[in-house]
Formats: sequence, C-alpha cells, structure tokens
Amino acid sequence: MNTSNGSSEIIAKAQKVESQYRNEFKHPFPYGDCRKLHKLKPQFSDGFIPDLDLYLSFIAGYSSSATGLDQRPLDEIRNAIPRLKKSFFETHRRYKPLEELITDTETPWLHHELQMADELRLDLVSIMERLL
Repeated sequence: MNTSNGSSEIIAKAQKVESQYRNEFKHPFPYGDCRKLHKLKPQFSDGFIPDLDLYLSFIAGYSSSATGLDQRPLDEIRNAIPRLKKSFFETHRRYKPLEELITDTETPWLHHELQMADELRLDLVSIMERLL
C-alpha cells in the first residue's frame, strides 16, 4: 500500500483487516445456523442464504486484499463505501425479524460471521475514505 496518501496507521489497519479475514472470517458458510433460522421463521428466511452469501462475499473481496486497495480505481472505492457502511440488516431490511434470533448461543457461527463482517466493513470504510 502506498504511504503517500496515508500513513503507517492505514497500512497497519489494512494488514489487520487481511489478517482478520484469513484467521477469523474465512470459514465455511454457516448453513446450519441459517437452516435453524429457517425452521424458526420460515416466512422471513426465503432468500436469506443467497443474500447473506453475496453480502459476505462483497466484504471478503475487499478484506482479502485490503493492502492493495490503493491500486483499485477511485470510482470503485467511491461506489463500495456506501455499501460497506450498511450492516446486513440495513441492506436487507426484510430479514430484520431474524436479527433477534442470531445470538452467540443459538446461532454461534452466523453470529460470529456477522460480527466479523461488521468489524471488517467498518475498517474498510475507514481505509477507503482515507484513500479518496
């Protein structure tokens, strides 16, 4: 990552994001927890798995290469920021009734993935905003 438009703080944050992605976010998709939600509230879970997969993949794509964000086109960065600013349930409001069911005891893998997604996306926004 180029330091001309930032500082060692940005580089360190980008390295942290990549490390967290590799060590805490890059896991098999939490299908079991998603199926559990479907059994509890089937009327709200139709489409949940593909929407969640796309949402997590979007974050993973930037997280896996955070130290190279300065090599991406500025228009791409500008377009990514508004999407990264929103949590899954802000992006997909129709699943909001499922949010209360996602806990560290009832759906631990899904809970962890969403927590990590939030942490990664907010760090990415911080990095990207400094690159503009």
